[in-house]
Amino acid sequence: MTHASTVTEAVRIVGGVGTGKTEHLVERAAQLAAAEGAESVAVFCATPSAARAFAERLRERMGEAAEGVRATTPRAFALEVLANEESRALTGRDARLLTAVEEKFLLEDLKVSGLRPKRLREMLKFFYRSWTELADDDPDWLLPGEEATLHGLLKDNLGFMRAVIEPEAANLALNCLRESEAVRTAHRFAHVLVDDYQCLSRASQLLAELAAEKSVAVASDPAACVETFDSYPYAAGLDEFAERHPDAQLVELGACRRGRATARAAANVLADPVFEGRVLPAFDEAEEGALDVLACSDPAAEFERAAAYAAEAVEAGTPAARVAVAVPNDVWARNVSATLKARGLRAKTLPSRQPIGGDARDLERCVPARVLTALNLVADPDDATAWRCWCGFGDYLLNSAAFASLREQGLPLVEALAAADGGDAPHAVGMQRVADARRAGLELISQAQGLAGRALLDALARAVSGSPDASAPGAVAALCLADGEADDASSMAQRARKRLTMPALSGGDAVAVVPYDLMAGLSPDVLVVAGFVNGFIPCRDYFDATVMPLDKQEKTHAADARRVYALVGKANRALALSHFASTDLESASVLKLKIDRIKLRDGVRVCTIAPSDFLATIVGEA
Repeated sequence: MTHASTVTEAVRIVGGVGTGKTEHLVERAAQLAAAEGAESVAVFCATPSAARAFAERLRERMGEAAEGVRATTPRAFALEVLANEESRALTGRDARLLTAVEEKFLLEDLKVSGLRPKRLREMLKFFYRSWTELADDDPDWLLPGEEATLHGLLKDNLGFMRAVIEPEAANLALNCLRESEAVRTAHRFAHVLVDDYQCLSRASQLLAELAAEKSVAVASDPAACVETFDSYPYAAGLDEFAERHPDAQLVELGACRRGRATARAAANVLADPVFEGRVLPAFDEAEEGALDVLACSDPAAEFERAAAYAAEAVEAGTPAARVAVAVPNDVWARNVSATLKARGLRAKTLPSRQPIGGDARDLERCVPARVLTALNLVADPDDATAWRCWCGFGDYLLNSAAFASLREQGLPLVEALAAADGGDAPHAVGMQRVADARRAGLELISQAQGLAGRALLDALARAVSGSPDASAPGAVAALCLADGEADDASSMAQRARKRLTMPALSGGDAVAVVPYDLMAGLSPDVLVVAGFVNGFIPCRDYFDATVMPLDKQEKTHAADARRVYALVGKANRALALSHFASTDLESASVLKLKIDRIKLRDGVRVCTIAPSDFLATIVGEA
């Protein structure tokens, strides 16, 4: 790092799943808060849900005294750093993280480079990973020509939108802390603690460390390096931390606190050669616990069986908040949640992807996205990203040629749009459409003045759809509205963006329905892993050598082994693995399941689906 850390104390906490790493951090946070004040302590977790869970555990330990301790994610902290006025001057950006819909407009603007879509996606992945690993610290990290040109175009477009894309957020924030003493002073804590260090990107790891003034403590299990919230988690970070802090205290946790059944399952997975001889600490003194395999005939039967297992646990005395169902995708999440509710159990879900989608090229198929974009314009008429999207909806190329021409003028986006509306912009394909859309947007902003809450959302929906009877789409209302909280345009827009880019499980006594890879930081007493079949894990392509070459198969297996190890190790007391044996051909194709056989049953083509290849490993079968 170009700006050296000033910490005088560093601690490394290492252990396998269930060895009490998070509990060790909770105790350390409590002691530091009691000694030097809660405001002096910050805790960085891998996901927003993990941060919320950590805060709850700290409140149980300290009571109201824990309120001042900051539990957050590196991404949220990075955006706070980037919101600093000096940071905005340094970066030329706002602390405006692009949503999935907004990223589509950025991608379309990059296609003016002339690169083929596959090549473009490959190069973007290279840039994104390089940003997270701080490769751009080397001024010569890009090859002259195609690489340097596309990277410059990407940065120019992000600057034109005054926005930040997720893989660069921690990178930009870290550089602001490095370059500005004022920014560093405004965003520092005496003591920083980091949980699930291996699930953070390298930039996030260093960002958290640079936020510490006196001490930093990190907890890690390198074998559980899974992409949860940060892109490109960096397992080697723990070794680099040790190199930066050669005198760091090492705390090795030597006993697994999970039930023996769960611990054996995790230990069986660790026997895979991928883990290079790692072993789980002793667990002989733990309670036995339970490991169950729920074999079901079809998906509908599996939804019922998984919900029944969760309901039985609650009826036996386990609080609903201590029960979780891990799911492979949003289809399983919706069905499991509905089945739980049919049994009288509340369910809190965490989506695996952002709920606002649609085809931005077709106005009728992207109404929710347009309503949300209109809300952003009402909240901030100078929102460059919102204007870029608003003026691109409905065009096959999202008016990318017109915006490329506007960007080349060297003006901020909002000013360039005003020039286009006044006829001062150079001629380009789609420029008139852009000018018309700007005028429509200004009229909409004027009409929405004085409205708030549901009335504002409904008015925007009517304006966007052109129907006098339209009301706000349910997905938009769910993102924007909250009981007892401010409902002006700015508050709703910020709330929606936070829920889209930093989703977290809600509180309350409800069964958690969570995607496989977002279980980080959670440790339910009872965990049901649903949809544990080939096609979901491993993915379908893994079984086809014509699609996935051998070297990629090996990498995929390694990544899946880490995912399974991290997942099964989350259950404190009881672990259930649920799978189904068959489904119809159409569903199997849509879900990208690995089909073993196809047979005709009552005139319907039915596929046989095998349990995940990892099931035999977990239960210890030869």
